Amino acid sequence: MSQVTDAIRAHHAELAKTLTTYAQALEEGRTDIDPAAIVTFLKGDLYPHAQGEEASLYPLMNKLVCEHGRATATMTVDHEFIGDYIRQIEQAANALQATQNGKANDSRKQLGRLLVQLDALFQVHLEKEERVYLPLFEKYLTDEEQQRALDEMHDVPHAPAAAQTIDVRTIPPFQRHSLIFGTFEALNPGAAFLLVNDHDPKPLYYQFKFERDGEFSWEYQEEGPQVWKVLIGKV
Repeated sequence: MSQVTDAIRAHHAELAKTLTTYAQALEEGRTDIDPAAIVTFLKGDLYPHAQGEEASLYPLMNKLVCEHGRATATMTVDHEFIGDYIRQIEQAANALQATQNGKANDSRKQLGRLLVQLDALFQVHLEKEERVYLPLFEKYLTDEEQQRALDEMHDVPHAPAAAQTIDVRTIPPFQRHSLIFGTFEALNPGAAFLLVNDHDPKPLYYQFKFERDGEFSWEYQEEGPQVWKVLIGKV
């Protein structure tokens, strides 16, 4: 990376952090946030950044993408984020089901926030496809070519569902037992989920051994030093 791209990334991170801070403050119901300050940030910092990219960066990128890149690469990134949001939403939904009444509101807020974020991403993704791709699709492909592409798109076999991931690094300790064992109980025989932790979850193995001996499988996928991943299956 160059000093210039480092500066661009740093500015992106600063803008994103400020926007997230405002969003979280409003979600928490804080009354010390000045709405005018939010508008000032959006109109004085965030939108000028977008305008600057349109005027200076993107004309250069058009040429570079044509020569060295792939025109659909940014759309593929959207698809990666959509998949990641779906995994997070599944995890949040399971956490909500396993949460006691006193903490249900927090879990419900987290689930709602993820859905709102996915909705915003998906709406923009669809708009990009319909404003940029489909007009080219209609103009330069014959009816037969269009139909063939549609048929092939629908004929692509769905990939097998990936094992559900539970990242307990983001789960309060008092919620982990009910979430993990609730997820295990919901598994069909032969299914599994992936547990992610920041230390070796060996005590959990012994707990499974005590409570579900002969009913579970335990397979390390990654063993530190920063992250441990274990595939836990129902026999």
